[in-house]
Amino acid sequence: MAKTGQQKLAEALKTASNSAIGNVLSSKSLGEKQRTLLVKEGFLKKIIQGWYLLDADILTEKTGDSALWYESIWSFIDQYIKDRFSDELVEQGYWLSPELSLDLHTASNALPKQVVVYVPGASPRAIDLPNGMNLLIMSSKIQPYQVVTLHGCIQAHSVESALAETVPTTYRTNPLSIQLALDMADPGEVQKAILHSNNVSSGNRLIGAYKAIGMKLESRNLTTVMKSAGYEGVNSVNPFEVEPYVLGGNRGEAPSAKRVRALWKVMREDVQKVFADHPPAHNFFDKDIDETLSEIKSLYVNDAYNSLSIEGYKVTRELIEKVSNGDWSPETVAQDKAQKDALAARGYFDAFGRVKDLLSEAHEEGDDPDLEFLVGVGMTEWYTALFRPCVTAGIIEEAELAGYRKGPIYIRTSMHVPPASEQLMDAMDALKSLIANEPNYAVKAVLGHFLTGYIHAFPDGNGRTARFLMNFLFVLGGYDWVVIKHENRAQYLAALESASVEGNVRSFAQFVKDSQAAAI
Repeated sequence: MAKTGQQKLAEALKTASNSAIGNVLSSKSLGEKQRTLLVKEGFLKKIIQGWYLLDADILTEKTGDSALWYESIWSFIDQYIKDRFSDELVEQGYWLSPELSLDLHTASNALPKQVVVYVPGASPRAIDLPNGMNLLIMSSKIQPYQVVTLHGCIQAHSVESALAETVPTTYRTNPLSIQLALDMADPGEVQKAILHSNNVSSGNRLIGAYKAIGMKLESRNLTTVMKSAGYEGVNSVNPFEVEPYVLGGNRGEAPSAKRVRALWKVMREDVQKVFADHPPAHNFFDKDIDETLSEIKSLYVNDAYNSLSIEGYKVTRELIEKVSNGDWSPETVAQDKAQKDALAARGYFDAFGRVKDLLSEAHEEGDDPDLEFLVGVGMTEWYTALFRPCVTAGIIEEAELAGYRKGPIYIRTSMHVPPASEQLMDAMDALKSLIANEPNYAVKAVLGHFLTGYIHAFPDGNGRTARFLMNFLFVLGGYDWVVIKHENRAQYLAALESASVEGNVRSFAQFVKDSQAAAI
């Protein structure tokens, strides 16, 4: 009996799924007919010639527009290097540049425009990747002090090895990664890495960097070890152009949490400047709470716009079964989305009500509410309210309402990568503390929104939760509720992207201020 088109597609998906590693596979893994079929049906998206992303989001055509691509970048680079340079890798392997290694170790949340990989004996070459990224392959005669595996696949310098070999400009262009790396590195291993590299200049910069961030013991001990090893010209050289910030938190705190603290310190002044001529309209605690809630209620219909829903599909056994039964197509995907959108509308209504309830609770506490507690309660209540209808409908499991996300999450078309799930507790605790201790309510609201999205602690609904938090804080501070207009969505997302990737929060703060003023 001849196979149906759906059966052929299901078989091709099964073959591709079995061959793929980290959602990536080479064209050699499939026969030409199966490859052609999967490309035609939208399941295979070209990365570069001969390499594909296996992605079940068939409504997305380009690899760079797929959320799954950002999860798969490191797997692709690892597989491509091993396949293309198998002979060169026999003895020494490959490794990422020290600078990129530092970023990965310290939870940098911006994907690099250029990924530099060293392969001993390889001829230099540059390869264009989706979404404007570039892979640069370089040769090297110097073996790193230590190579480790990151993201489960990619080979990189250990944090100590990267510190010993990074170039001087890193201290000026990326001081935060240096500071976080020094905080998390084993000082003894840093000493060994410097002795391995025989780089006195690098050692002198580390001596000065340790001293600049208050790690006097580590600075002194590195000096002693280098002098004892017979190096000449050992001294302290401060490599930072700008004095490092005191990040706060404890030394064992996750790098992502320290990045959140650093971003708050760096950005708060810009937000204050933007809102300097836009003071609060009234005192929340002096105003009748029923009047405040009535004003907020009148905004509900206008505010209840649901933000972009991010869907990153993976090829699973369940999906293959659906395809085999003829139950997977652009039409059925669209129908599923329509059902979820209807449930999301109900969830938004419930969450909006919980914001009003928490404002009443804060009003009852008086003019000095326990803000760290209220923010923590609010985020949990808003998120669970948003997705309770999906649990009731059986679309998601009840367990998904508890705690923070598990595993990585990627944002479609964004170069920003949220922190690893293992670091979320520290990052969110840092954010709640920063909000509670910040005296300026405009700063609380704007940075609270931005950093909630930056951390992306929940499996979904982070944008809606961030806007609820922003408006909760604005109202507490005597400001008006902000409605982000649909027609301004591109500007809104661009401002958030600029803040996340480039550290420029002024455009986002100005956007929020203008949106608030427009509603008056």
